[in-house]
Amino acid sequence: MALEKTEAVILRSSNWSESSRTVELFSRDFGKITLVDKGGRRFKSKRGRLVPFARLEITFYKSEKATAGYVSETELIEMFGFEKEGTMGRLAYASAACELLHHLLSDEQPQPSLYSFFVTFLKLTDTAEKVSLPPLFLTFFLHLLTQLGYHPSLVNCVGCGKPMQTPEATAGDVLFCPERGGVVCATCKTTGDYYIPLSRESSVHLAALQNASLSEAAGVPIGYREVSCLLEALIKFVSYQTGVVSRLKSLEFLEKLKNGQQAN
Repeated sequence: MALEKTEAVILRSSNWSESSRTVELFSRDFGKITLVDKGGRRFKSKRGRLVPFARLEITFYKSEKATAGYVSETELIEMFGFEKEGTMGRLAYASAACELLHHLLSDEQPQPSLYSFFVTFLKLTDTAEKVSLPPLFLTFFLHLLTQLGYHPSLVNCVGCGKPMQTPEATAGDVLFCPERGGVVCATCKTTGDYYIPLSRESSVHLAALQNASLSEAAGVPIGYREVSCLLEALIKFVSYQTGVVSRLKSLEFLEKLKNGQQAN
């Protein structure tokens, strides 16, 4: 086995034995990798512990035959504690980002620019104001889709290519068709297709976030109610285009939490 070293963030983990676990990581140099963390379930460990929501330096044995290598050493580089106001929301959005990467990334395909973008997203999710969390996550979602080759059309009609910001196109709700890959004008609407209606304002916000940096996204005024509709559109789009993501469990938890608070 070759000994390798890389920076990485944990995406998910599962128990492998009474004392060990398997860990899926998004690494800077190797892409998505799965490693066996021997003894990782023990409270005391001779080496550093693998912790979630943190930049870690991982030294590991890379197997050429088995499906997973083995963790040798770990060192904490930076931890994201999500201790500012809205901790549960910060955890939910960070978890949802990990969930998307788990589902959409191919194994062992390096994505260094995407890795850097993901780390920046975690930093801002840790430090930004609570109101900025929804647009930050939407921007991460949109940029992830673009970098992986999926790019929903949010400015021009997927049928005729007409800009959707004309008065005729935006007279009412903007129709988003997940199966056709983006927004559809009234002329190109066909009977039998599934459409998600977006308000004109929501459509403009989503198109702006598609080309925004994460720092720019933090200033876009999108509330929690609006983000629910926009996320539904993007999740349905991913489901049609990839067949691998039909829901985000992390955000379902956040929705239940908000509904419980409103009931009280």
